[in-house]
Amino acid sequence: MSERFFSLWKKKDLLRQSLDEAYKMMEKAEEMFKFATEVLFEKQSEAKDIYIQDQLINRYEIDIRRKILEHLSINPREDITSSLILTSVVIDIERIGDFSKNIIELARIYPERLTGRKYVPEILKLREKVDELFNLTKKSFREEDIEKGKIVMGQHARIAKECDSMLERLIKDERRRDKQAIACDRAIVCALAARYLKRVSAHLKNVASSVVNPFQRLGFKPQE
Repeated sequence: MSERFFSLWKKKDLLRQSLDEAYKMMEKAEEMFKFATEVLFEKQSEAKDIYIQDQLINRYEIDIRRKILEHLSINPREDITSSLILTSVVIDIERIGDFSKNIIELARIYPERLTGRKYVPEILKLREKVDELFNLTKKSFREEDIEKGKIVMGQHARIAKECDSMLERLIKDERRRDKQAIACDRAIVCALAARYLKRVSAHLKNVASSVVNPFQRLGFKPQE
């Protein structure tokens, strides 16, 4: 099924155009994520308007849907599965843009630099892992590489476990209320940041699953 889907790269019709736009959409989502995390973790100035960037992502999604619908109206029996897969993929990419906005909004609420020996180094390491996941996901998607797609899905599972573990420890830490406990405001920022990173990773995993899985299992673990 993935071979039939990615044979679209070799075409010049509306679906091929849609696939090209989906890749550009992914690159824009990566740019938004990196910008947002720089603002939150490194306190870079907001040199770009994240909402304008998000509008561009949304326009890509709308245009891709329009092209897919037009293709199916002209060729109702051709590439139905490919069209469904691509429609699902762009939803996940669009959600990455939404979480990038959430990260910027978190940075505005907490204008101080996020510091501390507890939890913060883990958060920064998770950010690096999600950064790396973008590149691997794009390669898997562009190169039709099933093995890279499986790596993305496996790495997401580990990232998700780390995020869940951190949230559990943050809750227990807050209940202790002793000198070793993290300050409440930093605990909230760390918890939300971990959650946003986990969700971005999950959407990248879903994109990678379009290369690995048949349509009915998009977003789920690959079957052996």
